Amino acid sequence: MMTTEIPKPTLIESVKSLSDRDEFKVIVSFIRDERERFFADLRQAQDSNEVMKITGSISTLSEMLELLSAQPE
Repeated sequence: MMTTEIPKPTLIESVKSLSDRDEFKVIVSFIRDERERFFADLRQAQDSNEVMKITGSISTLSEMLELLSAQPE
C-alpha cells in the first residue's frame, strides 16, 4: 500500500502557528531569561575559559531566539 507523505511545515510556518500560544511564549521567555542570566554570569567570570563557555551559551541562546522569532523573508 502506498502512502502519500504529508509535507512537513517549515520552521517559519511552525513558529508562526505556535507564536500565539501561551506555552510557546513561556518557552521564549525562559530562553530570554536564561540568556540574561548568562550576561550576569559573564560580569562575574574569573578567567578566559569561563568567559568562552558563557559567551558560547549566550550565542546559542541568541540563535535560538532568532530562530523562534523567524520571519518570512
